Amino acid sequence: MLRTLLLAILMSASALAQPAPAVRQFLLRVEPVRKDFTLQYMSDDERRIIGEHGAYLKDLFDQGKLAFASQVFDPKGLWGIIIVNAPDQEAATALLKGDPTIKAKVFRGEVIPVAVFQRGAQSAQKE
Repeated sequence: MLRTLLLAILMSASALAQPAPAVRQFLLRVEPVRKDFTLQYMSDDERRIIGEHGAYLKDLFDQGKLAFASQVFDPKGLWGIIIVNAPDQEAATALLKGDPTIKAKVFRGEVIPVAVFQRGAQSAQKE
């Protein structure tokens, strides 16, 4: 009986010790393909696609896949920062490729692994 109990405890401990699938964060750096692209001077098609881009980001946020998004007003040209939560680079790349601006070739982008430090992240991990 004692041997069975010890075996059950050891098996349970090893099952509990298995790490949960890691969710990492990735920077999706996006920029317009057209050099003279600005938010003030968009074609009707570009304006529609940018609207779809906003809806796509909201959907990612609602799913917990979007951590942060921002426009960057660099004097050299507009570009964007999108931080996504994904298990690996392939999944992050799929999120980038799913963006309507990338699909329509209005924007191009790249995926870069990042480590984001943010207020509340440490306390959330402890809970």
